Amino acid sequence: MSTSRAGLKQIGFCDAGTLATTKTNPLAIGLRNAASMEITNFKQIKDYLERNFRNMKNFKVDAESLQPTIQMLKLMISWLNLGCDAQVITRPQASGGAGDVYKFIGDNKAGLDFEYLINADKRSMKATLELAMEYVLAQTFIDSADSETAVVLTDITGEGADFTRFKSPYFVSFESPKTTALFSKADLVERSLTIKTKNKKDLYNKSIVDFLTVELMIKARDASVAKQIVAMGKDQSPSVYVKEMNTGAYYDAFDFAAGVLTLEEEYKDGDDDRTLQYKFTGNIHIYDITFELGDTHGGAVSDTIGSTGGTMKAGY
Repeated sequence: MSTSRAGLKQIGFCDAGTLATTKTNPLAIGLRNAASMEITNFKQIKDYLERNFRNMKNFKVDAESLQPTIQMLKLMISWLNLGCDAQVITRPQASGGAGDVYKFIGDNKAGLDFEYLINADKRSMKATLELAMEYVLAQTFIDSADSETAVVLTDITGEGADFTRFKSPYFVSFESPKTTALFSKADLVERSLTIKTKNKKDLYNKSIVDFLTVELMIKARDASVAKQIVAMGKDQSPSVYVKEMNTGAYYDAFDFAAGVLTLEEEYKDGDDDRTLQYKFTGNIHIYDITFELGDTHGGAVSDTIGSTGGTMKAGY
């Protein structure tokens, strides 16, 4: 008995219109958690007898990278609104096989969403590609997958794993306003930074994104009355600066100007714990985000792409 073999071999990206030519800004999910590609019915037509009829097929690819460099974040933002080509290669179905190849290019470019996450458990980038096609076009697209030839992305082999870009949590500072640390590292209970797309969908279920939703949170046991008064005395929308260490002296930083995020503070005193929490939230337009790279902003001297480190700035 034979059976199809499960698994995705590579999920790769490059600038829109370049997969078949120059492959500009090639990037792979690389080191990752489990990924999936689902093909499901979309907007089925139903009659009065509750029978469902064909309409469209929806393609959805989900993956979570464990090598979320500043380069990856910068590219993901630039690829919003149909700005990227993508290639999904499945595991070979037989010994010596090459796997099926799904190319999301041209009229079949997929919409992109992402969620960038840092907390005490992990640092990751979740990426989602999604689009719907008319049934006949989907049939052709699927049928061609076993005959398509995979494009070799520059400097990327296999799944694109790069152990030098693996990102484990390494807290350095959480400041608000900038240069004013909120808590010492020894008092921390929880902390997190989340940047994710806020989308709307077009006719073909592709995401259109104007804003990113940002939430920063830090909680500590340094929760004296004096600390509460300090928290309540801060501006409603102060500047915020978060820094996370990378390999060696390199780091990733996130710099939000005053007026970008708003502050909420929460105090809890219970029989088992006493904590003070700061939370900063807001939506930021994608064109209000910039990146600074190089040795004075977190990366290596020669790093012009953000692979070793860098700084994301918002509202400046």
